[in-house]
Amino acid sequence: MLYTVRGLDANARGVSIRLRVISKNEVRTVKTKDGNEHRVVDARVGDRTGSIILTLWDEKAEQISEGDLIDIENGYVNRFKGRLRLNVGKYGSLEKIEDDNEFPKRTELLARRGRRWKSK
Repeated sequence: MLYTVRGLDANARGVSIRLRVISKNEVRTVKTKDGNEHRVVDARVGDRTGSIILTLWDEKAEQISEGDLIDIENGYVNRFKGRLRLNVGKYGSLEKIEDDNEFPKRTELLARRGRRWKSK
């Protein structure tokens, strides 16, 4: 099943979704409970139905840039600090794809921020 952002909930697993990278924070280093250090980045991604934070770890943290169109396969959603977050995880995949003219551009998605998201 191909998801939309609006269709995601905190228990979604096996998520396949196409998204545009709206913005990307700086990569940061975090230490996990087991004492290992990891590189982590949060990016705001979206489609015509809404936006969500995508969290990427380690080698995946460098794979995307603002404006990229990406496909995620076998992702999952959790709730972190009260907000839904999309994750690729170690069993999921992320792929940058050739841009298509059907998917909203980054500027269009940025213009929607702060307004109610509508399907077209």
